[in-house]
Amino acid sequence: MKKRLISVLLCAAMAVTMLMGCGSSSSEEETTEETTEESSDEKQVIKLGVRADFIDMVEAIRASVEEAGYELDVTTFDDSIQPNVALGEGSIDVNWFQHQPYLDSYNAENGTDFVMAQPYTHYPLFAMYSENLESVEDLPDGATIGLCNDATNQARGLKMLQDLGLITYDETVESPTIYDIKDNPKNLQFVEAEMSVLPQSLPDVDAIILAAQHMYNAGLDATKYIAESQDGPDYSLGFVTRKEDADAQWLADLVEAARCDALKEYFESNGGIQIPAF
Repeated sequence: MKKRLISVLLCAAMAVTMLMGCGSSSSEEETTEETTEESSDEKQVIKLGVRADFIDMVEAIRASVEEAGYELDVTTFDDSIQPNVALGEGSIDVNWFQHQPYLDSYNAENGTDFVMAQPYTHYPLFAMYSENLESVEDLPDGATIGLCNDATNQARGLKMLQDLGLITYDETVESPTIYDIKDNPKNLQFVEAEMSVLPQSLPDVDAIILAAQHMYNAGLDATKYIAESQDGPDYSLGFVTRKEDADAQWLADLVEAARCDALKEYFESNGGIQIPAF
């Protein structure tokens, strides 16, 4: 009888212990979740990646971001690929250098799901430049045109040529390349180059088409263009982050802080090659 009583008591004790253990585990999980949420809400340093030519623009918003309660830890890159690579690897929280069509193309080609925060900050002047010609009408038959070699900006350059009546291309193609040109009455010839080095080809071609920022970076007069694209707002730039951070408070605060008078003043002093979207 005693053995039976002892066995019953042991079972009861074990059951109580198991229940206490479960309660403790649940409490620990809740504490961990609260700690994670708290650390996310209390983010103080934003790791921002930009192309090297954007660093002055970042400095224009730094004071406004600090007033919003954040410090900017800035990493610069020499091309338009690495800022997205770094974002995917997690070494930065957000980047600021690309427009929406470029981001869409990058996501499609690389299987990423990066998102651009809205509202946007600005859009770039995109134009045709020439070292020898005064106007588009001066383009000779067989003229050589330099185009960006990335899909998005090459398609934009071709659209500009079509809008100018110089070519037509297959509009059923979402992102046309030089191989999709259908009519080319002037028999224009095309060379392709990375947009940051395209200005170096100016002495060797009749004209180039690219974002004015790269002319400015090359020390050339970015306001001296012979034609300007009219689709600027379609290529607005903004802050890009990983999908899981799309609704983060720090991102919303960063976007709001960047839309400041200091950024507008920077654009005005920088030759008007960037146009505020606010």
